[in-house]
Amino acid sequence: MEFELPATLIFVLVTTFTPGPNNILSTSMGALYGYRRAAPFMLGVVSGFLIIMALCATASTLLSTYLPEVAPKLRPVGALYILWLAIGVYRSSSLPTKRTEDARPLRFWNGLTLQFVNPKCIFFGLTIYSVFLAPLLTRRLVLLGSTLLLACVTFSAVSTWALGGQLIRGWINTPRRAQALGLVLALALVYTAVDLAGLLPW
Repeated sequence: MEFELPATLIFVLVTTFTPGPNNILSTSMGALYGYRRAAPFMLGVVSGFLIIMALCATASTLLSTYLPEVAPKLRPVGALYILWLAIGVYRSSSLPTKRTEDARPLRFWNGLTLQFVNPKCIFFGLTIYSVFLAPLLTRRLVLLGSTLLLACVTFSAVSTWALGGQLIRGWINTPRRAQALGLVLALALVYTAVDLAGLLPW
């Protein structure tokens, strides 16, 4: 099997830039607190993602054997964690506007922990290294570079979503608008959690 760069790029970009817990939460943090205060959460996301990608790159054969059995068991844990984050997002948006600046956004450890209970992240690592980058598994330096590159792409994705949130920050200058946005983002996270738990009929 040969390495296919176009297919790999399409897979990576579509997977990292489409809506998911990381991107939705980054949007919420950007909208409620601004990009700068969202940065610790995003760095946590990237750090956790980097660790998982490094594990998948260095032990892809072993992980592809055992993690498919473990990852489904993470689904309910990940779903509950995402629901907890959704509640936090909604509660933050429900604060009066003058108190929002004093509220505390999600932290570095929230972003880091999220990656370890998110089967989507684990399956992404397994797929990218067992399918798309399989021809390069014997080239350790290339694999190391790929983990760093994937982390950079992930940071670009969450940054894009956070900046998008910051762009609409001026629009949510009333408690009602802030609460409406918080409700939409929280419901998006609830949908993600329900989907992650495998409770959707489709």
